[in-house]
Amino acid sequence: MIISPRAFFRRFAAIIGCSLCLLPAFNSYAESPRVLNHQGRIAVNGANFNGTGQFKFALVSSTGNQSYWCNDGSTVNGTEPATAVSLPITRGLYSVLLGDAALTNMTPVPASVFENADVRIRVWFNDGTHGFQQITPDHRLAASPYAMIAERALTASEVALGSIMASPSKPVLAWGNNSIGQINVPPLAAVSAVAAAENHSLALLDDGTVVSWGNGSPVPGTLTLVTAIAAGSSHDLARKSNGTVVAWGNNDYGKATVPANITNATSVAAGDKHSLILRSDGTVTAWGDNTFGQTGVPPGLSNIIAIAAGNDHSLALKSDGTVVAWGRDDAGQITIPNGLNGVTAIAAGAYHSLAVKSDGTVVAWGWDNGGQSTVPPGLGGVSSVTAGYAFSAALKSDGSIVTWGDNANGQRTIPSGATHVTRLAAGASHMIALRADAIPAQVARLDEDNIFSGRIGIKRSPAANPLEVEGAASKTTAGNWLSNSDRRIKTDIHTLTGALDTIDQVRLVDFRYTDAYRAANPSLNDGRYLNVIAQEFATVFPAHVHNSGENMADGSPILQVDTYPLTIYSAAAIQELHRENEILKLKLADQENRLKRLEALIQTPAK
Repeated sequence: MIISPRAFFRRFAAIIGCSLCLLPAFNSYAESPRVLNHQGRIAVNGANFNGTGQFKFALVSSTGNQSYWCNDGSTVNGTEPATAVSLPITRGLYSVLLGDAALTNMTPVPASVFENADVRIRVWFNDGTHGFQQITPDHRLAASPYAMIAERALTASEVALGSIMASPSKPVLAWGNNSIGQINVPPLAAVSAVAAAENHSLALLDDGTVVSWGNGSPVPGTLTLVTAIAAGSSHDLARKSNGTVVAWGNNDYGKATVPANITNATSVAAGDKHSLILRSDGTVTAWGDNTFGQTGVPPGLSNIIAIAAGNDHSLALKSDGTVVAWGRDDAGQITIPNGLNGVTAIAAGAYHSLAVKSDGTVVAWGWDNGGQSTVPPGLGGVSSVTAGYAFSAALKSDGSIVTWGDNANGQRTIPSGATHVTRLAAGASHMIALRADAIPAQVARLDEDNIFSGRIGIKRSPAANPLEVEGAASKTTAGNWLSNSDRRIKTDIHTLTGALDTIDQVRLVDFRYTDAYRAANPSLNDGRYLNVIAQEFATVFPAHVHNSGENMADGSPILQVDTYPLTIYSAAAIQELHRENEILKLKLADQENRLKRLEALIQTPAK
């Protein structure tokens, strides 16, 4: 339905592309490197730029609201540095060692920068005519700079396992309403942004392509080079690296018909029946339904750095930290609180609005039927917000999430794995979270016992037990996977009897999983599997059939079978067959002896 935009900053209108390559430039001996090799390409009015250009650089957080470093040390909260670095540009190409103190207005890059989970580079450029404008989007640093944390070579005994970082196995998490598969996240990697709509979800990959799941319209097959996305109730928008915009999906009210000659878009937003774009000159263009004035951009609106779209209203954040709103106001969604300033991020829900202030607090206004506009007391440290139909969520600078409002579909029930989050998006009643590219990894040592901080799941999310494996394997007690078999801990012992008859009651089958179940569990192949039927197994071994923790669409539990009894009963049945076979062998030997004596009597001549 509605997504919460991060603070998209203005992009220099003449720049049509900027490539990025980051590698550590090593200093002598074992000192940590203090420079990064950065290259890019600048084109003005479609032609590669030649001459001397003025650049400003900053390393910022994934949300862009926190500065880790800038070329002259002057920036805070991702703002533009005060002074610039002059660089020669030849046929559009430039190169610079970020942190090279030999350059005027360039300070070293401290190694502590790369202790942060997700670091991005932000660039401003001035060709001498248009003034400084920010090149967007921010680019994620390559993995190699994170090796710069070490001040000297570490020996094996000095490696702290708690400091080892790795890519999350699930970079995107989703929860809440799943009526049409909107939280069935497909296997993803290298994700840079997410968006959520009423009944579908989107992910923007680092390679500039878009993935959709749920009940959304198919992404155009030719769509590439995307840098920003937005999801509306039934249509979607994408901003490409050349400043153009692509729209697809339902086109009622013309909401998916992009106006002609848009070549300088920097970000996009989609409501229920209307669309917005932010241009590099700080103005806003809107189209689609205007029943409530939601596409009637206020005359003279300028200096905009971020936009958001609700069901029937629109928001814009100005560079001076104030907010402008227009469109439907029957719930007060565009009635901005008096004195609201110092805003760094905005979001629009169905009929309510949110703003993050520079001090990390959140202000909300509009419809509050589900408590979505009642911000939790004491909430602080917030970097961005997102808003759904009747609930709201905030992403804190430590990567944690706070939610408030309606929870009828579990949209506020944050999964335990939603840590180190860098982006949030809210649909009508579901949530999408993008995690950092690198997060602390739980590492096992082979030379000692390992105690993990929480439940461990192998190819599944552990629901109840310390260790759970996809399928039916789990363990609730200490020790190894074998049964604890010491005679001294057992009583009331009975030898199994009738095992063959018991085993004969169990129907062994091969089967396929239903299409619906495979859609909810993408890791399952469409093949045939060997197992039993839980309901049938329960008639023979009722104590070994349990709820799996998963539910059917009607809310009834999916049953899970512990097939371990089959192993023991099969062995017991073999023992029974062996004993019967021994008895038959003895009977057969006796019959053979009797037959031999009879034959001997027949062959003896009568006297």
